Amino acid sequence: MRHLREVVDGPYAAFLDRAEAGRQLADFLLDQGAPVEAVVAVPSGGVAVAGPLAERLGVPFDLMLVRKLPLPTAPEAGFGAVTLHGEVELNDRLVRAWGLSEEIIGDVVARVMAELRERESKFLAGRIRLDPAGKDVLLVDDGLASGFTMRAAIKELRRVGPRKLIVGVPDAPLSTIEQVAPLVDALYCLVAQRRGSFAVASFYARWHDLTDREVIKLLRRHNGREQGR
Repeated sequence: MRHLREVVDGPYAAFLDRAEAGRQLADFLLDQGAPVEAVVAVPSGGVAVAGPLAERLGVPFDLMLVRKLPLPTAPEAGFGAVTLHGEVELNDRLVRAWGLSEEIIGDVVARVMAELRERESKFLAGRIRLDPAGKDVLLVDDGLASGFTMRAAIKELRRVGPRKLIVGVPDAPLSTIEQVAPLVDALYCLVAQRRGSFAVASFYARWHDLTDREVIKLLRRHNGREQGR
């Protein structure tokens, strides 16, 4: 089931920044009566959305470590994604178009998983991990593009048995929403773009790629709130 606040033909600055997007998404979830007992964020950008969202909802917050699989000759583009624990989601169309062999795919997956283990030591050191089993869990990112990163994250979370698995994002192409929504119990999106080229950043007035240092700072800030709750 999908819940869309609005559908537009092209991008506009719907959010000042990720924090505002998180607060707007929290308000939309509350208005829609979405059952949320825990929030899980996809780093890096999803952390800046999920922190304010979880604070407004008054629920605990954790991370899902997942990363795109970069094309060997065009690393800015991805042919899928992999999670920390090895759940892989491949874009079969790109795999065929680029003639990627199983060996090449395996090498890229191994390298990205090594990077995720480094991120685990940076981001999760000292954090009390959330157990999603039996809970209504909201999986959050700062937007969807192709959706393959989110699909890998969904696979990972499904393994631990949440009662309900919900996706919440500020913006996404309508076509990606239609592909991802059947994989979860519900999907909430503030702004869905109906047609044309899409970029997550185009819906934000202020946008930059978060550094690991910024992510760690955000995690420490929210971790402090959780401990005082």
